[in-house]
Amino acid sequence: MKKWLTSAAILAAAFFPQAAHAADDAGADHGSWLLLMFFAINFALFVFVLVYFAGPALRKFFADRSVTIRTALSRAQSALAEAEDLANKAAARMAALAAELKKLSDELEQETAFQLGKVAELAKSTAERIHRDTEMHGSALSEAARRRVRAQLAESAATLARDLIGRNFQPSDQGRLLDGFMDKLGQGDRQ
Repeated sequence: MKKWLTSAAILAAAFFPQAAHAADDAGADHGSWLLLMFFAINFALFVFVLVYFAGPALRKFFADRSVTIRTALSRAQSALAEAEDLANKAAARMAALAAELKKLSDELEQETAFQLGKVAELAKSTAERIHRDTEMHGSALSEAARRRVRAQLAESAATLARDLIGRNFQPSDQGRLLDGFMDKLGQGDRQ
């Protein structure tokens, strides 16, 4: 109870500074001290009634508020821990994704280089085959052209020979040809 009275006096002095300074005045009126006492007792009674009747409700309110704050704090701490855990997992996944991306990039680069090598090799072999085919085709065309030219020359020579023989061939020439042919056959049998 002494604490309450001391507290009430301090509050009264804080709220009513003129009453506290009244003691300083030498010719102060004694009624002002009574008035101060009256106000102090009145304030003390007010505080006592307030604490007695409103105290339990205030304690309950502050206890409930304390529980609410502790619950909210606990939830916030668990949410923070969960968020940090999720952030760590996300960072780990990002690092894993970055490593996987690097690996895929390297594999893609190697596969591209391999495929480019195969395409270059295939292009080179195709170019060589086309070159060989072109040479063979050119040789075949030139050989076919030679044969056609020879065949035309032989046909022209035969036509010319026929015309010449037809104009200049005599029966005596025919006998002489037959005799020369027979002599050659006879020589072939002797050997």
